[in-house]
Parts: sequence; C-alpha cells; structure tokens
Amino acid sequence: MKIGLVAEVKWEVREVCRQLKLTRLSAAHLWGATLQQHEIRLCLSGMVPAIAKERVDRFLDEMRPELMISSGLAGALQPQLSIGDVVVQSHDPSLAAAAADALNTTSIPFQVGSLVTVSQPVLTSAARRQLAATTNAIGVDMESQTIAALCKERGIACLALKAVSDGIDDDLSPVLGGFDIIHIPRIALRVLTRPSTWPLAARLAKHSHLAADRLGHAVWTVLTRFASSAGSQSTSRMAD
Repeated sequence: MKIGLVAEVKWEVREVCRQLKLTRLSAAHLWGATLQQHEIRLCLSGMVPAIAKERVDRFLDEMRPELMISSGLAGALQPQLSIGDVVVQSHDPSLAAAAADALNTTSIPFQVGSLVTVSQPVLTSAARRQLAATTNAIGVDMESQTIAALCKERGIACLALKAVSDGIDDDLSPVLGGFDIIHIPRIALRVLTRPSTWPLAARLAKHSHLAADRLGHAVWTVLTRFASSAGSQSTSRMAD
C-alpha cells in the first residue's frame, strides 16, 4: 500500500519523522520510508499556498497513493476546542471513524468535525466567530480542503488531521496582522522590533509546540493503525 503524508514543515510531524527515520528523496521537500512493508512518502508543502498546491498536485500525480493524510495546525472555530486538540476530518465517514477508533486508544484529545480552508489567516475572535456562523466547521486552516479536492479529482482517499494551535478567542493580529502568508523571517523581525508583542509571541510559540507534539503522535497512531489494517483490505474497508 502507498500512503502519502503532507505537512507544511517537518517540525509539525517530527514524531512521525523520528519513528520512520525518513530519508530525503530526489527533491528537498520529499522524504520516504517503509512501514510494515508499506511505502510511506512525506511531501513538505511549505507555507506559500501557490507553491504548496503545485507541490501536492505533482506529488499526487507521481506517487498515486491509495491514502493521503493531510496534517498541520489549525485555529479553533468552536469554544469547546482547546489548544492541542486534534481535529479529524474526511469526506469519507468510514475513514474518519477509523482514525477516531485509532485515537481512542491514546490519551490524545480529538474531535471529529469539519474544517474550512481560507486563503488568508483568520486572526481575530470576531473573524473566527463570523466564519463559524457561516460554516459548519469546527476548525480553520489554509490547505486541507484544497488537498482534499485534489485527491477527489484522482479518486484518492483523503484524511485531515489538524491540531489546534490557537483558540477561538485568541487575537493574533499584533504578531501576524498585515501578512497575507505566514513568512517566519518577517514575523520574527516584527516581534524583535516590537517588545509589546513578546508575551503574545511566547504564548503562540508554546501553543504551537504543544499542538505539533500532539499532532505528530496522532498522525503516527493513525498511520500505524492503517498500515496494520491494510493487508488485503482496501482503504474504504478500514473502518470495518
């Protein structure tokens, strides 16, 4: 079985990288390993949406995975979601149920629900609450539904696992306001030159670290369950 995994940066799935002992492939953003005789490939999409879409598009065409796991961080759109909670979402209910069943064997807090993908960061509580009111989503990110659409075009099963790094009431605008994309060097320069942002930046870094730690363990748990269950089963039967 071929399983594809996409993340913006390796740091977000460091537990998976540690467990699999991934090796770099032909391109700098492609990594690979085997797990229980299954082929695992990681595509690092980066933080620029246009580049990310192009990389994932090419990755899907070249690898043709039977299952694609979209991982990363997300913002909460519901007050019951806490920092570090994992959102499980798939347009295939059986796939989401299989992931939930795997996570139920761990202490990782998670919820099954919808994600909404946006083209620009949603930074304020008011903007998140407005987005929540107009969608059925419990979390917001910048790539999962784009990846899901690319997979659907090719008939590839797709599962999103996203860890919450900011709550519904968080205001990120002092640190991230004015940036169309998350550009770490520019954000770091802003923080360094604006001492008033230091407490918020420190809190965001702490939250992101917790979210990435939970995410990596969640992805590893689900990945190993699917690899173990694959055998002669198709992906659509993994929940049975």
